[in-house]
Amino acid sequence: MTVNISKPTINIREKLSELDFAKVPFQKMPSGSILQVVSTTKTDTFTTSSSSFTDVTGLSVSITPTSTSSKILLVLSLTAAGQNGISGAGYRLMRDSTEIGVGDSEGSRLQITGMIPYISNTNNNQTISGSFLDSPSTTSATTYKVQVGKSLNVYVNRTEANTDGANIYQARSVSTLTAFEIAG
Repeated sequence: MTVNISKPTINIREKLSELDFAKVPFQKMPSGSILQVVSTTKTDTFTTSSSSFTDVTGLSVSITPTSTSSKILLVLSLTAAGQNGISGAGYRLMRDSTEIGVGDSEGSRLQITGMIPYISNTNNNQTISGSFLDSPSTTSATTYKVQVGKSLNVYVNRTEANTDGANIYQARSVSTLTAFEIAG
């Protein structure tokens, strides 16, 4: 007795084109996949003369993680200057009201994410870029923001002089904060 078995022909390209990749459930995404992106771009200026850390208005994002195992990758580009002749200012990342991405506590030392360098000219500022991978362990809406401070004056997206003109010293710039949810 002979049994003939025939296999159906499957066109892989056709099957792939039938898939709707926009509807892949986040639970099926492999670890390391980007699940969502939220970003803000601050184009206006901000100045503070507070000796405390102060929220930079317009430089925050809110994201709701889809899983408690998700990580949030924060990418920051901050253009800022401290007051001329005064020691540099600092900036820090915040998750709601909690400092994140800061140095260890020791004595009375400040815990910051990074420095806004000292400038020796009122026509200078600097763009600082950085990233931090956070583990919020929540599925609740979470706000990430940037704070600056600990200098007499801090200027975001402008120079201290802030004079009118068409050369590079009078230019305005942007700062951005982007949050990527990464599958855990």
